[in-house]
Amino acid sequence: MDITIEKLSDCQATLTAIASADEVKAIKDQAVTAYSRSANIPGFRPGKAPKSVIAKRYAAAIAEELDGRMRADAQEKALDENPDLKVLDFGNAQSGEQEDGSYKITTTMTIVPAFELPEYMGIEVTIPSDEVSDEEVEDALNKFAAASAEHVVVERAAAMGDVAVIDFKTTVEGKPCAEFCGKPVGFMEGREGHWQALEEDTFMPGLAEGLVGLSAGESKDIPVTMKEDFPISDLAGKEVTFSCTVKEVREKKLPEINEELFAAHLPGKSMEEIRGVVRENLKASKVRANDEAKADQISEKLADQLSFALPAELVERENENTVQRKVYAAIQAGNFEAAKDMDALKEECKAETERNLRVYFALQEIARKENIDASEMEMLEALNSMAKQSGEKNIKNFIRKMYRENRMTGIRLSVVTSKVLDLLARNAKVTVA
Repeated sequence: MDITIEKLSDCQATLTAIASADEVKAIKDQAVTAYSRSANIPGFRPGKAPKSVIAKRYAAAIAEELDGRMRADAQEKALDENPDLKVLDFGNAQSGEQEDGSYKITTTMTIVPAFELPEYMGIEVTIPSDEVSDEEVEDALNKFAAASAEHVVVERAAAMGDVAVIDFKTTVEGKPCAEFCGKPVGFMEGREGHWQALEEDTFMPGLAEGLVGLSAGESKDIPVTMKEDFPISDLAGKEVTFSCTVKEVREKKLPEINEELFAAHLPGKSMEEIRGVVRENLKASKVRANDEAKADQISEKLADQLSFALPAELVERENENTVQRKVYAAIQAGNFEAAKDMDALKEECKAETERNLRVYFALQEIARKENIDASEMEMLEALNSMAKQSGEKNIKNFIRKMYRENRMTGIRLSVVTSKVLDLLARNAKVTVA
């Protein structure tokens, strides 16, 4: 495959790749051979169908595989032959077979502008100790017991720490919530058999306290002033009256902390051994959290030293991804108004997007200076992990999909970025607070 690169500006370059007819034929033949081993074609025994029949039957799939291979090979060769080429995005390539049987790919790449790399070894970071105290172990055991607790019906008035099973309806200024808001408001309209934990509740402040002292069969109107940032904007800051009837009062009964409690998870273990396992798990969790904290601090300190200009189109495109992540996270947290003013949100996220891009460029440059790359085994591990997360059981199909979607380079860069951060973390000047 012949590669030609022409720089258009500080941030863009064209890539032209041409594979010879012989190269194209070799890849097609490989694909035909692979399909022929398992092809089930009427009139032929498995593996015995002529290659011409296989090629015709699987023409579309073979064409897809060829295109994926050609694109991936073009990108890989462009990077191999041009070690100073810093590509962020290979763009939307135009590709196809030519009349002479060769294969041509053309695309406009987004490249990283030139910048001076700051000192990256010995960055100072501060992390908490990863030692685990006896108190933390006991707290973890108590939390496990609390998660296994039963809620037993009791014949008494509700108290803090109990669960009150209630039927309730809501009103605002004497109107049902849905009528006041002019639209359905889901849970806030009311529920039957709702389990309300009697503990401090920041989502509906005062509701739990208002139920304290009530017994089964008793009713009460409880005014609750919703917070100003309540996700249903029509109710934010409003006083909502919860008309509640207690159906049951349930008391939390904690199980005894002993070997039997942990038998399903740690069969045959003594309490001393169980405490040892809990300590190891807590230690591992702290180590992971500290590794993440190191990476975050290193990225922030690199960002503080980088100020080069970025391509406007690149910033805009990446900022869309930042905004979408913010909106999704807000919705997951119950803030359904997050996307109300998208223009303001985009502007708010822009600085974060630019910092992230500069750090990303810096990490890739460090990878080049330190000769860090992703091995075949590391790529396979990353692809296996992604396949599992997406529910794909056939790793070969998943890899073909990544080639077709032009994502292999991005996955490789992600693995490289992780390895660079590991290197910087190992060489950081660490202070344990």
